[in-house]
Amino acid sequence: MNRADPLKMTNNSMNNGFTLIELIIVILLIGILAISLSRITSNSVYSYIDAKDRNSLSQSARWITERISREVREALPQSIRASNTGNIHCVEFMNIINASTSLDLAASGNISSFNAVRFDLGFSSGLLVAIMPIDAFSLYSITGVLGNVASITHTSNQSLITLTTPTTFNRRSPQNRFYLLNTPVSFCLNNNTGQFNRYSGYTINNVQQFPPTGGNNQLMGENYSANGNVFTYQPGTLSRAALLQFNLRLQSRTRNLAGNAESFEVFHEVHIRNVP
Repeated sequence: MNRADPLKMTNNSMNNGFTLIELIIVILLIGILAISLSRITSNSVYSYIDAKDRNSLSQSARWITERISREVREALPQSIRASNTGNIHCVEFMNIINASTSLDLAASGNISSFNAVRFDLGFSSGLLVAIMPIDAFSLYSITGVLGNVASITHTSNQSLITLTTPTTFNRRSPQNRFYLLNTPVSFCLNNNTGQFNRYSGYTINNVQQFPPTGGNNQLMGENYSANGNVFTYQPGTLSRAALLQFNLRLQSRTRNLAGNAESFEVFHEVHIRNVP
């Protein structure tokens, strides 16, 4: 009868398992690897979120600057005014809808209607006619500069502009030019909420409102703050065009980028053509 070797059985049993020390070492190594991988993963996730937030802020800044620039370039230069009160910063202007040359505008007195070189524009509610505006104060005061349009009719080569009430215009353009305008538009930054809004369709006021009341209110962007005076306007002169500058700061209000209060600034200038 063959007997099994006890020493050989013992060695085989020891080779089939782990000692407690080996098991602890493996658990420790797995724990270290898990912690390292979790830190690498979390850093990658936070880096992605930071990059996404930075890109969102940058896109918002480009959108705001481009939108304001395009609209201001179509504005009557003498209609632009910029200021602030408290934490509300606004720029206000009137967009030129069309322009033409008058043919029979009287040199003085009340004007009820006049003919102009034909232009392609139908009548719409709230349309205004401006003749020789020279500054924002006189323009927003309305008297002597603006008239309310009641109707526009066209013939083969002329357009007839009829006013709601007879209006006296203080000045005449040397080139007999006149402009058809909409009601004012304002872009305002609320430094308390960080919101940028566009206001339109409200009533003309000789004193700038912060922000305007009535009309339409459209949210354009968030996470903005003032960096000094947001809007600065320099009227045009005989030797240079008008200039609108705006200076903004962007910073996420929901979380700190890269663990700190990271922000960046946007400075932009818009050159506005002088219109006689």
